[in-house]
Amino acid sequence: MLVYQIKADLVELVFDPRSEDLRVGESLVLREADSGRALVVQVLGFRTVNYPALIREELGAQPDGPVPPDEPDLKHLKVAQAKVRKLAGRPWDSWDGWIPHREVVVERVGDREVLRHCIADLGNRIYLGRTLQGDPFFVEGQALEKVNVVTGAKGSGKSHLAKVLLLRLIERGAPCIVFDINREYVHLPPLELDLFEERVVRPGIVHLRAGRNLKLGIRQFGLGPLLTMLTRFGLPEASALYFENRVARLLDEARDRERAGQKVPFIGIDQLIQLAEENEYYQGGSSLWGGDRVANVINGAIRSRLEALKNTGLFATHPKEATSVHEHYALIRNGGALVIDIADLSNLAKVGFVQAIIEMIKEICEAETAQGTGRYPFVFFEEAHLYVQKASIDYIVTRARHLGLTSFFVTNMVTGLDEVVLRQADNLFLLSLPYEDDVRHVAKSAIVDQETLLAFVRRLKRHHVLVVGQATGGYPVIVKVDPLSGVNTAGETRYFFRPRVAVG
Repeated sequence: MLVYQIKADLVELVFDPRSEDLRVGESLVLREADSGRALVVQVLGFRTVNYPALIREELGAQPDGPVPPDEPDLKHLKVAQAKVRKLAGRPWDSWDGWIPHREVVVERVGDREVLRHCIADLGNRIYLGRTLQGDPFFVEGQALEKVNVVTGAKGSGKSHLAKVLLLRLIERGAPCIVFDINREYVHLPPLELDLFEERVVRPGIVHLRAGRNLKLGIRQFGLGPLLTMLTRFGLPEASALYFENRVARLLDEARDRERAGQKVPFIGIDQLIQLAEENEYYQGGSSLWGGDRVANVINGAIRSRLEALKNTGLFATHPKEATSVHEHYALIRNGGALVIDIADLSNLAKVGFVQAIIEMIKEICEAETAQGTGRYPFVFFEEAHLYVQKASIDYIVTRARHLGLTSFFVTNMVTGLDEVVLRQADNLFLLSLPYEDDVRHVAKSAIVDQETLLAFVRRLKRHHVLVVGQATGGYPVIVKVDPLSGVNTAGETRYFFRPRVAVG
């Protein structure tokens, strides 16, 4: 194997495939025999030799001279195209632009050696699968924290990988929250409790179904998300201002009573509807100017939207019906996942409801910081662009380090990933991306170069993932994802046709 040429960070190596079995993704070291300095490169692809005689001449042989007996048959030569990754040393270091002269020794590097140099181990190893050479692939748990992107074409194994990440985090005692839009996670092993001793027997998931066993009071829901839902249900801006002022006073009064040690009455959706019926949001002015009519219009508009919100089933009508997300979080705080099932909600209802839960997650993070306990949640957003406002996503990814929150954005709608998410991402988990436009969009993250993405992710087999970022020290690694034998990872896909013959 010989170096043909080096242009910028791309290396071309001439080799005979009959004696050298190179593969895409394999790592090599180009070491100068005299100085010992070396580069680590990674194979991106191959091409055939167009002009064998020219290759022979550039490698130092006479084009018309006799062929030495040990020289390979030029008709069979191939060129391996590789990308410079690191400076080989103890330890490996970032490449500073140095390149070796042509007379180098080319050495193979096993995946185990790559992982030893590139993956940190602080005692929180998380197993995700095996490399192409069959070596177990672990990542350091801390390196997974703050912003992660999991994306791939439909059917590539994206949701399966997300479940592997979730279950491995749970095993390591991490608290997780999942926004489940398609009931992909509801069949994972449930949390098991010993009710007599009030302790967790086995970590797992707690399934909270919005509108069923997950309903919220108005104080839990919060004024901001409530306004979001009302405006999405068509409440005019002027009416929304009157509603906001009145409800803000109502919530302030409740907080004042609470601070004074007084009993706070429950505030539900029915209480807000009653305020509209009593013209509490806008009482009008002089009847000479039609004040009563305006009041009826404004309060009627608010009442009709509140009735629509009530019909979503998201709001508790009495204290015992209200679900405490904070109490449920306490159950999984030392390992487990709250699966927030929003599949039954309309598109209009999803946005406000998820916004309300995100506000609660912020409160959880702030409480963990105040107490110095640091049990910050790992939050999985399946297809976040369908139900999370851009402003909320921007806040999550830009404030993640301050809040302590870790997010996983899981989607097959690659171009739906906001650039803010990509540029703030710490890790990319990329499955098969057959379309060049998708690859170019992901490349905006600047975590890995576009040539690598084009070479790798368009050729990945199902359930194979390219991992790159903090978790791999910036070194792209291809992994076959753990199949999770014995765990039901299937979503709730419905079929009309059933198998009528044995599949074999």
